[in-house]
Amino acid sequence: MTHTVSLLVENHEGVLSRIARLFDGRGYRLESLTTSPVPDDDVNRITLTVSGAHTALEKVEKQLEKFIDVIYLEVKLGDS
Repeated sequence: MTHTVSLLVENHEGVLSRIARLFDGRGYRLESLTTSPVPDDDVNRITLTVSGAHTALEKVEKQLEKFIDVIYLEVKLGDS
């Protein structure tokens, strides 16, 4: 099952790496990862497309919400 995760994060060194490791540690396969700046230089947008079970994604979502660098989080679940 493929899911899409959209994030707005603070533009700090190592944020992308920490987020990618979080998904890798939960057994998700990152299908695509896109980053882009937004008008505010202190913020970046990250969009991930991942494959994996819905239950594990809920755990990842809860951990992402705890990250200080994550400003906004949206998860779109794929069809089963």
